[in-house]
Amino acid sequence: MPDDVLLFRYSALTFNGHRIHYDRRYVTEVEGYPGLVVHGPLIATLLLDLLRRELPEARVANFRFKALRPGFDLNPLRLNGSREGHLVRLWAQDHAGWLTMEALASLEA
Repeated sequence: MPDDVLLFRYSALTFNGHRIHYDRRYVTEVEGYPGLVVHGPLIATLLLDLLRRELPEARVANFRFKALRPGFDLNPLRLNGSREGHLVRLWAQDHAGWLTMEALASLEA
């Protein structure tokens, strides 16, 4: 469940000063979004963490991701993964089931 503290800290960590990630009044009143926007790279980081937790001995050789739809702090994100040999397909969905990100990790043999 992304929250305002996580988004603020990730913004600080990555030197991302865009207010859509931490200023609720700005993002809703000026930008017109329903809530704070979850950083795409944060979702990618969470997907990699899912892989690390589920396959702790795996070594990632390559990782790529593509953001497809914005996620907001109002609802939980669902993180998913499936493995086929040395490839791990990862994806994130919003509370309504919409795909927000796709990712692919290649594992070292």
